[in-house]
Amino acid sequence: QGAKKISEKINKKEFTVDKLSTENKELYGSVKPTEISKILSNVEKIDVNPSMIQPITEIKSIGSFKVILNLHSEIQSQITIKVIQKENS
Repeated sequence: QGAKKISEKINKKEFTVDKLSTENKELYGSVKPTEISKILSNVEKIDVNPSMIQPITEIKSIGSFKVILNLHSEIQSQITIKVIQKENS
């Protein structure tokens, strides 16, 4: 029941994260499931275990990336993580 509600709330949504990157748009490190879990918690006030989060490709550069959430054995959501350049202050 809870998984279905979460899926309806976030399926197909886009979440933005700003990261420091090199001049050729590569990140220092990558965006991990733990970080995506924190974004969902902060933005949507929902808890998704990082083990349920599967980036389709490793998120290591600026751009948009599809991420699959395995919320339940029969419930899967897809979100987009948009990585933007963090301004150096």
